[in-house]
Amino acid sequence: MGDSFGTTLLVVLGVLVALGLALAVAALVVIRRYDLPLRGTVATLASLAYVVSPVDAIPEIPFGPIGLIDDAMVIIGAVLYVRGLIAARRDPDPAGLGHPGRAPRDLPHQPTPRLPRGRRGVRR
Repeated sequence: MGDSFGTTLLVVLGVLVALGLALAVAALVVIRRYDLPLRGTVATLASLAYVVSPVDAIPEIPFGPIGLIDDAMVIIGAVLYVRGLIAARRDPDPAGLGHPGRAPRDLPHQPTPRLPRGRRGVRR
């Protein structure tokens, strides 16, 4: 019985190490490919450090799989933050208002308003 527990523990630790390495490689690829600003790099590396760190808000050892929830939330939060930074880099002016005379992309084209037919060119 003791031998199967040790084997199971080694397999679980191996899977966690492989997952951690995969996350680290993915983070480095994103940092290099999208040329993240310093705050994006810090957020990415800090979230990885939190996941690998033995200090947790909800530790895995006494709580089992429930202890992985805080790690998953940290990863999801970092991914959403970095995704927003990447989107801001790709489209620095999401409203399309940066160019004078250009209509925003989000609004449909509005025709110029016209005066009623009888009022054109009439001055008082």
